Amino acid sequence: MRSYLVWVLIVTALLTAPLPAAAAQGDEQEIQLGRMYARQLEARYKLVTDKAITERVARIGADVAAASDRPDLPYTFKVIDVDFANALSLPGGFIYITKGMLAFVRSDHELAAILAHEVVHAAHRHQLEMIRRSNQATFWTLIIALVTRDANAALGAQMIGTGLLSGYTRELERDADLTSIGYLVKTNYTPVAALTLMERLLRDERWRPKVNLGIYQDHPHVEERVAYIEEDLRRRGIPINRRIAANYLRVGTHAVAEQGRQIGELLVNDTVVLRYADLERVQAVAARLDRFFNVDPQPFEVTGRPIDGGFGIFGSGLLLATITPADAALLNSTVIEAGVTVQAKLRWVIEQDIRSRRFNG
Repeated sequence: MRSYLVWVLIVTALLTAPLPAAAAQGDEQEIQLGRMYARQLEARYKLVTDKAITERVARIGADVAAASDRPDLPYTFKVIDVDFANALSLPGGFIYITKGMLAFVRSDHELAAILAHEVVHAAHRHQLEMIRRSNQATFWTLIIALVTRDANAALGAQMIGTGLLSGYTRELERDADLTSIGYLVKTNYTPVAALTLMERLLRDERWRPKVNLGIYQDHPHVEERVAYIEEDLRRRGIPINRRIAANYLRVGTHAVAEQGRQIGELLVNDTVVLRYADLERVQAVAARLDRFFNVDPQPFEVTGRPIDGGFGIFGSGLLLATITPADAALLNSTVIEAGVTVQAKLRWVIEQDIRSRRFNG
């Protein structure tokens, strides 16, 4: 009881102390409060210790935290070994993401968007506001509910109706959504990831209504969040290129040794669609294809026809690649056959990618 009263006094001081005169003291008290919650959380749940996973989350989290309103907080980013997709933020910059959420995101960009959202909660002291509106016991129970998803066991049926299971109140969530865009703008991660992530959650809400994604579920409603995030991106003049954030139609090149020489291969979603004896030519085609994919093309937009010196592959009328007699010889084919084959492969990977996105989001 004495410990509980001490923490109540600390929270009261944090919420009533004038800023910035008492900022340093307030920060330390806030960090102590967060550290207490973090110890309790880590005593209750196993953390992921895989070095590749923890380093990835820590690296991206550090990039985002450095762009925040309070970069001097001692942010920590850890992964809870829970299969549910969720993330949460404790006072003082103690941020957790579940293993399930790592499986849900499609790129480092979307992971950065989630971590930026949680960093805003810490930087803007949203957790302390939630404590002020309820109490410490309720806030801690809310944290457990977010991790376990066991609403009845954690809070009791009467709490479900209050909306506390949604994480934070409407205005705090909106603040975290929109401020996180400003954070991402100052990093190497695309802020469009905030939109692609929310659009996928909206799709799950519509097609799989039983999926529960915690604080990302419906408070405010996901459809509302998609709308104001997209509006904010457009207001900032940020081009809405979803492909990079959502990690689809991935273009890559590499060289392979074949009969004593290096052959350049162009891959889309790990499928080889083009081979040249010159890696630089492959890389040039990859750059053109990358720009073409940014417009979210349909398969029929890839066309082909004979041109001077060979066969041309076009995307929406723009030349993407050429097949010369030497290229065809590499494939043991005629120029026309080789060109039509490349055209067909490009159409196929686009069609398969569209189907995959329709099914998986």
